[in-house]
Amino acid sequence: MPLRPILVLLLTLGAQAAEDLIRDGTFAEGLAHWSDAANDADRTAEVVALDGASALRLSRLTPGAEVAVQQYNVRLAPRTVYRLSVAGHGSLDGVVKLGPSSSSDPDYAAHSKAWATATGPLPASTAIAVETLLFDSGNLVDGAYLSLRLGGDGPGWYAFTRVALEKVAPSPDELIVAHLGDSITITSYLPFSQRIDALLAEPLAAASGARPVRQINLGADGETVAEMLAGRYDHAVRAMYPRIDVAVIRYGANDRRSRDPAAFAADLATLCDHLTADHPGVRIVLGTGPWLLGDDEANLRQYGPWWQAIRDLAAERRYALADVAAAFAAAATADTARAPGDLHPSAAGVAVACAELARIIAPLLPG
Repeated sequence: MPLRPILVLLLTLGAQAAEDLIRDGTFAEGLAHWSDAANDADRTAEVVALDGASALRLSRLTPGAEVAVQQYNVRLAPRTVYRLSVAGHGSLDGVVKLGPSSSSDPDYAAHSKAWATATGPLPASTAIAVETLLFDSGNLVDGAYLSLRLGGDGPGWYAFTRVALEKVAPSPDELIVAHLGDSITITSYLPFSQRIDALLAEPLAAASGARPVRQINLGADGETVAEMLAGRYDHAVRAMYPRIDVAVIRYGANDRRSRDPAAFAADLATLCDHLTADHPGVRIVLGTGPWLLGDDEANLRQYGPWWQAIRDLAAERRYALADVAAAFAAAATADTARAPGDLHPSAAGVAVACAELARIIAPLLPG
């Protein structure tokens, strides 16, 4: 009899320890579990007291100095969903990166392009802010490292107050929406909370009724369809995710540099063929890219023919079309682009794109 409460206590402690896979994500033990901390004339990485708790403060003293710490050998399990949560504040941006790896596929880490898909800034702020990312380990991922670094290149600091990586129990009847595309899809320069998957969460949940919707954003800066087909598709899509219910595909901005509209359309058709063969029943949405306010050269000649190739393929194959370019043409302002003449959308521009995407995706969600 006396053993029973002891066993219960041990099991409870074991369960609590397993909940957070980051070792000392509150920095209560200093930097004992963190590597690569440098303290010199150019930078400092130190644990300080902040509002009665510990925080990791990264400071840059010399412009251009790299300031970061890493935690290696984070053990993950395949076919598991995790929630990465990071909190902090500072005079500069903080940046978090989860770098997944696979012992069964040594090439996976390179093809995952985690520098885009699982990396995000925490904007400079005076108040503590929290950013979260859902990460699906798929069939392959069984390990990772976590990096916390200071953004920008000028002098300043960022204090990380907590980082956690916890398992999330997925619903057995959830719907999977995968986003494939380039920087316009991943917008890696924006916090996780301002990206398309975050902004689409509420409208898609409302449209799907009782079935939860989980999104996987596989976009990567600079990518073309040809590059996706050259290896990344096999390692980061086909082998990773056995089921995708809706695939949203938005390429073209980079493809125009190496493919004319006809060749780009052929690449896009091949990607769609792979998805339908590997994920029976998948519903495909093709999407155009943004439209630049007052820039006829970009809209009509630089990008327009590639957006039209997307429209034509959607019409030919009867795929759903999210005409983001048309939505931008109707709603674009000086604030919907990241900068004047920049095709990359700002947070306001992502919201414009998401309104069109939600309108098209919602009716496709199986009830």
